[in-house]
Amino acid sequence: MQDVTGPADETPEGPYALITIRDGGLATSSTTARRWQRGGDVLHHILDPRTGLPAAPVWRTVSVAAGSCADANAASTAAVIRGRRALGWLTRLGLPARLVDATGAVFTVAGWPDDSEVAQN
Repeated sequence: MQDVTGPADETPEGPYALITIRDGGLATSSTTARRWQRGGDVLHHILDPRTGLPAAPVWRTVSVAAGSCADANAASTAAVIRGRRALGWLTRLGLPARLVDATGAVFTVAGWPDDSEVAQN
């Protein structure tokens, strides 16, 4: 998973981590892809159902491992919408996750591999 988008067969530019899963699914939701500018506002595609507006840009990426890709995708998208509350929520659900905030700080929860366990660039 990476914080920038590009062709899957090219080495990513910028920070990324390579992990292996044995079963289940892995998904990453991002506020850095599928975004645009309208007026002076930068908008993205993940909408907060409470407001109908793009979720606050707390996280630039959230990656979650779950029992299936569908569950991982739902959790990663919901985590973007939950903002900082996502850390406790994912922990309570026992879903391993890596969250990168708008400043680039990385947070991991619920058994996500630490830096010594993943290949990084």
